[in-house]
Amino acid sequence: MTKLFTLVKRNIKLYFNDRRQVFFSLLGAIIAILLVLTFLKSSIVDEMVASFNGLADRIQATHVLDTWLVASSCVIASATTALGALRQFVIDRQSARWRDLLVTPLPRWMITLSYLLAALAVSIAMTTLVYALGTAYCASTGAPLSMRGVLVGWAWLLLSCLGFTGLMGLIVSALRTDGAFTGVSVVIGVMFGFLAETYVTASSLPTGATSALASLPFAQASALVRAPYAADALAALPEQLRAGTASSMGITLSIGSTTLSAGLFAAVLVVMAVVCTLAASQVMARTVRR
Repeated sequence: MTKLFTLVKRNIKLYFNDRRQVFFSLLGAIIAILLVLTFLKSSIVDEMVASFNGLADRIQATHVLDTWLVASSCVIASATTALGALRQFVIDRQSARWRDLLVTPLPRWMITLSYLLAALAVSIAMTTLVYALGTAYCASTGAPLSMRGVLVGWAWLLLSCLGFTGLMGLIVSALRTDGAFTGVSVVIGVMFGFLAETYVTASSLPTGATSALASLPFAQASALVRAPYAADALAALPEQLRAGTASSMGITLSIGSTTLSAGLFAAVLVVMAVVCTLAASQVMARTVRR
């Protein structure tokens, strides 16, 4: 275990030593925050206030949006920071540093597991940092937050980190060059915001598109975190507005007339974590042998 810890520590240090990589791994979350705050916030709040029909004001709508945005951006960060940490696997593969590791008595599984564990540690640390800063922002604006809601949201974020680390590991295991990694990371950073219903709200999409996104783990992970984190902001609205607002903001997800449960979302993330981690480990291990 000491040898495994040493490898994990090495990969984490290399990630944080590359400040450019740290920035770009957070770029997906940064884009989501800037896009919503700079270009979309006013129009989204206007739509929400119009749908309230005078039953709630603009301040209440803004609080819902702020908590929704923090939860959404943190889920994006859980995936993109794990992806950024896994860049070291691609670098080692491209530069043939395997040779240095293979002359040691380290088993293949330990080498491959070190990359995945380092990515998970980075994802948890960076996502928690973004979450703390987002919570401080919401508190400064007066958005209603409870300690329970914040802690439950963070617990779901940890599960999101686990699930998306496995998925990103599977994707990265197929990449052979740093250039390919850069291209894939840019695409994932941009697409994740759409798949998680962050760049667009559920109410602005056709019913078919909303159902399709609700069936994917990206929107499901976002809904898991949004529900407890934005619960107090929603509770501040009149009762007749809560269900519609939660649905339109992707806080609750439905496929057709069936509302999906948090238990289902959690199960999907757990299965994704197990299956993708095992598959990624197998592919990486074959790479290590060459």
